[in-house]
Amino acid sequence: MVPQFDNAIFTQKIGDNKIIKTQYGYHVVQVEERTQAHTQDLNEVLPTIQATLLRQKSTASQDAYAKALTSEAIKNGLEKTAAAHHLQPVTTPPVNQQGVIQALPDGSQLISRAFGSKPSDPPQSAPTGEGYAVFQVKSVTPAHAPAFADWKSHVLDDYRNDQVPALLSQKTAELAAKAKVGNDLGKAAKELGATVKTSDLVDQRGQVPDFGAVGQVAPQLFDLAPGAVSGPINAGRTGVVAKLEDKQQPNDADITKNLDQTKDQILEEKRQEAFQVFASNVISEYKKKNLVRVNSKSQQNPNTGE
Repeated sequence: MVPQFDNAIFTQKIGDNKIIKTQYGYHVVQVEERTQAHTQDLNEVLPTIQATLLRQKSTASQDAYAKALTSEAIKNGLEKTAAAHHLQPVTTPPVNQQGVIQALPDGSQLISRAFGSKPSDPPQSAPTGEGYAVFQVKSVTPAHAPAFADWKSHVLDDYRNDQVPALLSQKTAELAAKAKVGNDLGKAAKELGATVKTSDLVDQRGQVPDFGAVGQVAPQLFDLAPGAVSGPINAGRTGVVAKLEDKQQPNDADITKNLDQTKDQILEEKRQEAFQVFASNVISEYKKKNLVRVNSKSQQNPNTGE
């Protein structure tokens, strides 16, 4: 574990809470139990030993394979080595020191070694979180401000992404208002250029294409009367206005068939409610003991920092 965790769990008293900061952020640490070091029976630790040996062998095999490929790439070049082992070489766009290589789980060590290399250096390898990458620096581009002509597509994309939610909300609200005036969703959709789709009958767990799980996205639809038009619904990247065409109550057979599932759903809801109460009590207790402080400005704007 990181040193801050080690220090906390081996020094604080059982039951005490401590807030620590690591490279990953802030953590509340509580030691619940401490077991004294003792000699364990072989049967007790055998699964751990087996897993450790297997992991060590796997790591050693990966390391040896990476070294062999690197040596071969130094001798024959990356392209020929990749072809000989049925591998596909990939050339990334220029990456800065704080950049990310999308295809790799962890490209930090590769980037670090690349910035210590020159285009004339031979191929080398670096761990990637799920194995190794054999790489070679092809060119170095000095840091510079890009010309507008090279960057204008990004500016346009950013502008569109910023404007889409507001425009979508505006158009969806306009569609809902028009549809409710004459209770004619089809006519309102045609006037505004919206697409009309009809789904099959669905329950609260049902999925509707381009909409999602109805019970999660718009549970209020199940309270509408047949023929009624909904208000604007935000379905992520899609704005929806719905008109309820038909509504069927479950019969006794349906209720019996879904009884277990309904019980599980209710149980899960109760668990969530219990957890919310538990979390609220913990936060209140920590506030009383001055173990946490809440930024009131962040509470007013919940999206800050997301």
